[in-house]
Amino acid sequence: MSECRSAVPVWVMPLSRVVENFDPRITRFDVVIIDEASQSDVMALVALYLEKPSSCRRPRAVSPSAVGQDLGIIQNLIFQYLSGIPNADLYDGQISIYDLARQSFGGATCLVEHFRCVPEIVQFSNMISYDWRIKPLRDASRVRLRPHTIAYRVSGSSRDGKINRQEALATASLLAAAIEQPEYKKNDAGQPTSFGVVSLSATNRR
Repeated sequence: MSECRSAVPVWVMPLSRVVENFDPRITRFDVVIIDEASQSDVMALVALYLEKPSSCRRPRAVSPSAVGQDLGIIQNLIFQYLSGIPNADLYDGQISIYDLARQSFGGATCLVEHFRCVPEIVQFSNMISYDWRIKPLRDASRVRLRPHTIAYRVSGSSRDGKINRQEALATASLLAAAIEQPEYKKNDAGQPTSFGVVSLSATNRR
């Protein structure tokens, strides 16, 4: 893989593959970009070691979650093996490589041109996280847009424990009515339309 590096202008791979395929002692890239940097912990430093300048994207995405890790065990390993290492506490999987880069270099440059999503999709993130600085550039004229959510209030609803029977009946009635409509017979791929119902409170979700 290292021999092929000069023949391929751009390499895209997860961090695990970076470690497997490139020797940090001899490999250097002109630019390394860590996408979703706010979800990558300090172990992403191995990628930054391979580059000259670098770019860490996505400051407002979710933070590293250390899913499946026992933080007590992690702290014990840090104490046991990283004693004397500067900033050893950063290896607990809770701080992102984006935060580390921002603290180390004193700021960030926001990329403001967005090509992937139409304005109607990116506008929520634009409002919440970017103070309307993002400029959506994708042409929406050829994209078929539907409402992302439709509010529907169920009158006379009540709750029996975690079961809202009126709401369940209203949902079932709406689905039964929708199934009968010709607009819902097939989806954009020409396949029979399917429906899904997500309950965020009841124990039995179907």
